[in-house]
Amino acid sequence: MDIKTYISSGIIEEYALGVLSQEEASILECIMKNNLEVKNAVLEAQNTFEQLADAEAVEPPSELKSQIFAKLDFAKPVENTSQSTEKETVITPIIPLNKKYEGSNFSKFALVAASLLLLASLGYNIYTGQNQKQELAKLATNNTILTNQVSELKSQNNLMLNSRNIKLNGVASHPGMLANVYWDTSKKVYLKVNNMPSAPKGQQYQLWAIVDGKPVSAGMFDGNHPDQIQSMAVIDKAQAFAITLEKAGGVDSPTMENMMVMGTT
Repeated sequence: MDIKTYISSGIIEEYALGVLSQEEASILECIMKNNLEVKNAVLEAQNTFEQLADAEAVEPPSELKSQIFAKLDFAKPVENTSQSTEKETVITPIIPLNKKYEGSNFSKFALVAASLLLLASLGYNIYTGQNQKQELAKLATNNTILTNQVSELKSQNNLMLNSRNIKLNGVASHPGMLANVYWDTSKKVYLKVNNMPSAPKGQQYQLWAIVDGKPVSAGMFDGNHPDQIQSMAVIDKAQAFAITLEKAGGVDSPTMENMMVMGTT
């Protein structure tokens, strides 16, 4: 669980106002017991709402209590007026609802203000929470890509350190071209193209192993990943390796005039 995201989700403020569901409140209380950061966040929210309530509370006039009880004469019995010709008017005191009476800890105004604050906080947290989720998703994707790249580099580095490196240089008609063949102890051949142009449409590069003076195909070069070390065929023995430009899919025998690079073992 991401504690920072959990704290900023708005659940703390709902708990402090007592509007959180029983199930979610139980979960939060469990987390509070095991996480000091969450506990402090709850205490801070409760303290904030308490200060808001105290700041917005309206104290009633000191004489209000005596005035109310003066109008409510409990000692005077109610007389039967059914036989009286005069009608008595019973005065019922009207008590204002916007006053804070003694013993009350939270005025109506403070509750409304706190509720508005909660709604604003929840709205902000929902907005920022969505952005945080998007950013976390991007970070997770980037982290996965970087992890894969690092893993690939480690694999390539391990292969180069534990394989025989055969350098293939450009032939006279293609100077400057360069490729490397890595031949490991299991006789598996790997190819790394360092400086060769992309093959024209409808054509591919084909790797050849020269075995006892005869060319043996070691596979086609995948031009979609020129920067990677590519797995080719298994070659038990060879005196040299070469690359030719052939039609897509490869040929049985190399086109000698289309040879690009070559290197001896």
